[in-house]
Amino acid sequence: MTATQNPSLPSPPFYTIPNINNLRDAALACNHLSTPTGKIRPGVLFRSAEVSHLDAGGWKAVWEIGVGHVFDLRSAPEVEKGWRGITGEGKSGEEGENEEKVLGVGDVRKGWEEGMRRAGVRRTWCPVFPEADYSPERLAERYMKYMDESESGFIQAYHDILTHAGPAFRTILQYLAALPLPHHASPPSPPPSVPLGALIHCTAGKDRTGIFFGILLSFLDVPKENIAAEYNLTEQGLSHVREQVVSRLMQASGFKQYALRNMAAQDPSLSISEQDLKDAHVPGGVPGKVVIRGKEVDIPESVLEKGRGAALRMIGARRESMLGVLEMVEREWGGAEGYLRKVCGLGTEELKGLKKGLVVGV
Repeated sequence: MTATQNPSLPSPPFYTIPNINNLRDAALACNHLSTPTGKIRPGVLFRSAEVSHLDAGGWKAVWEIGVGHVFDLRSAPEVEKGWRGITGEGKSGEEGENEEKVLGVGDVRKGWEEGMRRAGVRRTWCPVFPEADYSPERLAERYMKYMDESESGFIQAYHDILTHAGPAFRTILQYLAALPLPHHASPPSPPPSVPLGALIHCTAGKDRTGIFFGILLSFLDVPKENIAAEYNLTEQGLSHVREQVVSRLMQASGFKQYALRNMAAQDPSLSISEQDLKDAHVPGGVPGKVVIRGKEVDIPESVLEKGRGAALRMIGARRESMLGVLEMVEREWGGAEGYLRKVCGLGTEELKGLKKGLVVGV
């Protein structure tokens, strides 16, 4: 998910640091429009894709922009997959074997944690989903929702995130509500000697991270259009890894099911059952073929193209998607404050703390 060198991105709101994608200050992205009461405080609300590839120099750079605490929304399987991707464990062939002999997951993780600690950054792991929810079947089910051609797929998937995310989001929000930040705009206060900013991330920094910021910014009275525009910036933040991610998605179990369902719709004689969907696999990671009932079958070009479009939608961050999600939150929980109270369990004082600390002028 991480390229060694990021392309040039507009700054603000993006920060270009090697080995971390989609890193930006959400407040700087939003402040071209004012909230009804003031502007969102910059230097506190950071977001990005995964941080597993940061070295000691990268952590120092992250600290220097104001990050003091990292919150990781990924599940346990995603975290372990990230480490294996760095060390080469799980790779096939001589290349993977040699890498495993030189450096294992434990060695890399210890060095990574030491670099983070030396930089003065703390980390809290607060997964949105329990490990069981990332079984291939559940992951494929989520993929199918994201692959929907209408915005309803994203809205359903984000509803799923929101119903599970209460404890994880509560952890982050309580940290933010308790920050010793100034509650006024002037005179300006000197920056703290120890950074207080929170960096929230998942794997791509798009969906779980995106909906966290959508809820929080909505509660802070940022206009919906502005929230949607901030969300849409992820398309720029991930633009240089788009083809890499699309290729990976088209080899995933979710794409396999998507392709087979489309093949069955084009040719009913295939008679593909639910069991066939579970048993089928992509041979050797080749997206143009699928093995069903022990037989290798070519995926029609039309289905591959449709699948590529679905994969592009999955990694997209369309304004319309966020606007639809915010409308859903209004219907389901009576708005962002209702969600924060009912699902995250925040009380009145914590909610006041969020506004006092994060909105300049309150």
